[in-house]
Amino acid sequence: MSPLRHTRFSWAIFIPLWILTGCETPIDVSLPDTEPLLVVEGRIEPGSPPVVLLSRSQDYFAPVDAALLGTLYSGGGEVVLTVDGEDFILDEICADALGMEELMLASQLLGVPLETLILSNLCAYTRLSLFGEVGKTYALRAVLDGDTATAVTKLNPPVPLDSLWFEAPGNTDSLGFIYTDFRDPDSLGNAYRWSAMRIGVDAGLLYPSISVVDDALFNGLAFEFSQFRPVTAEDFEEDANPDEIGFYKLGDTVVVRWDHIDRGAFQAIASMEEQLQSQGSPFSNPSDVKTNIEGGLGLWVAYSPFMDTVICTP
Repeated sequence: MSPLRHTRFSWAIFIPLWILTGCETPIDVSLPDTEPLLVVEGRIEPGSPPVVLLSRSQDYFAPVDAALLGTLYSGGGEVVLTVDGEDFILDEICADALGMEELMLASQLLGVPLETLILSNLCAYTRLSLFGEVGKTYALRAVLDGDTATAVTKLNPPVPLDSLWFEAPGNTDSLGFIYTDFRDPDSLGNAYRWSAMRIGVDAGLLYPSISVVDDALFNGLAFEFSQFRPVTAEDFEEDANPDEIGFYKLGDTVVVRWDHIDRGAFQAIASMEEQLQSQGSPFSNPSDVKTNIEGGLGLWVAYSPFMDTVICTP
């Protein structure tokens, strides 16, 4: 490892719980109705076909139930990808037209539980003969009910983590974090996203509350950093141990994914996570969440992953 390896970064951020008392005057806030916007949720990876979902933005206070979710991604749109000047029209594929084997494949591609696909008529857009290639730029145009949204993302090359290991800090002997050595390429503007999954415990890869970072402060440097375990709903069940929240345990086998993403995707995801972090704080400034979609909302992201597995041993 480079002699520059002397700085230890941690992305764990602790948010205080603010409790306000003594406020007895009711405040009535009337929010204006807004027109629903076209929402695009899409991704492409090296060696995999694109996957795009189209929907409409919902009223913040509208009730969310099974009926709404069943119609949210109902199809009827058009999605076109432009690569090297050539247009590719994506095929609309709906869950109710798929057999069980195809549903299982769709569940993996979409990151949606198989049971959800079976119970809903979710429609997605893809082209199974079009695969992501490193270095290519993918321009997207989506049309739904007369509204058009566009976006562009570039599929950057994967950037590896040099090594990963489990370490129990302080006085703990069985609870700890995942540590890694990393060397950032000497080219300003790189950005990354972290996710992880405990095999046999988590249903899939999970993002921590702050999952993205850019190299504005460490361009071209080599350093060590740590990452905590993403919090799940199971951490708050009655029989859960609150002392284990945010920690990995001895015996865990953890799959780590480190994605190289473009700057537009980084800015959009960072904005979304910043907004989520500020929920509950009376001192946070209200702001619009950024998006890399023109003419709508959502995310169109080219993910270029490096993956490794950590066995949590002493």
